[in-house]
This record gives sequence, C-alpha cells and structure tokens, in this order.
Amino acid sequence: MIMSVLAQAMLAIFIAAMIVAVGAWAYGTRYWLPMWAAGFRQTEWRNVYMRRAIKGYSGFILAVGIGFAAGTIAEYWGGGW
Repeated sequence: MIMSVLAQAMLAIFIAAMIVAVGAWAYGTRYWLPMWAAGFRQTEWRNVYMRRAIKGYSGFILAVGIGFAAGTIAEYWGGGW
C-alpha cells in the first residue's frame, strides 16, 4: 500500500519523536538514579538532580504524546500506514 504524503510526513515525525523520547528518558534517568541510590537524602545536589530528572521525564512524556498524535493523524487523515 502506498502511503500518502501526509502519512509519510507523520511517519517521519513519529520516528523523530521516538528518538527524542529515548534521549529524554536517558537524560532523566541519568539524574534520577544517583539521587535514588543516595536514598533521597537532603543534600545540596538533591534539588538540582530532582529538577533535571523531572525535566527529562517531562520531555519524554511530551515526545511520546507527539508520537501518538502523529500516528493518529497518519491513521485517520493520512490513509494509514
């Protein structure tokens, strides 16, 4: 089946969003794990690490949402994949 131009564009956006999601997950985890391993003790770095971890996981959720939206657009208005 030949994909429409809209479906092809949405596929590219979906793939890019999933790549960004993996990077955001790695970024968030890079700051979450040391904080978790330290037992969440109140240290001078706890707030910085927590903020960066939340920023990374928020980026992950946003990228996955964009990927789902691109898939929905491609499926319903682009003629499917």
